[in-house]
Amino acid sequence: MGFSTSGAVLVILVGFLVAVSVIVPTVFSVGAATGDAFAAQNDQLRDQQNTALSIDSFEYIGDDDEHDALVVVTNEGSTSLSVEKTDLVVNGHFYPTQGYDDETTIVDGEAERDESDVWTPGTQLDIELSDGGDANGELEFTGDEDEDSIRITTERGVAETAWITVSE
Repeated sequence: MGFSTSGAVLVILVGFLVAVSVIVPTVFSVGAATGDAFAAQNDQLRDQQNTALSIDSFEYIGDDDEHDALVVVTNEGSTSLSVEKTDLVVNGHFYPTQGYDDETTIVDGEAERDESDVWTPGTQLDIELSDGGDANGELEFTGDEDEDSIRITTERGVAETAWITVSE
């Protein structure tokens, strides 16, 4: 074997080692990122499976001229939820729940908490809705139990829908 053959083999070997030294760390980092993504997806799925809610009541309150409403929702899951991250859509209009305020109260047995954002399992969330109280000031209740509806969605994407009931 002459010098040219040995030199060519050496150049090819060095090129191969450089290529492998670039490819191997990239493959390992992609594998680690994929594993992290699958782990995060499994965590989200577990949280979603542990989240459940039910709308106990959705009815008018106040006098006949004002169609304010009260919705009572129970956290039936095994994880705590955030009141602020719970979204309401009433008659197609987004209604913000801005954490704890005068319109939201967490009921735990006999105790009422209106200064807490943590909605623990087994507790009820009472939300008072008023005409014009949505994000754009356009919310109106029709007074018809076939038309007034609410959809509540939690921070984990679990949702429940109900239509208003008229108390006689």
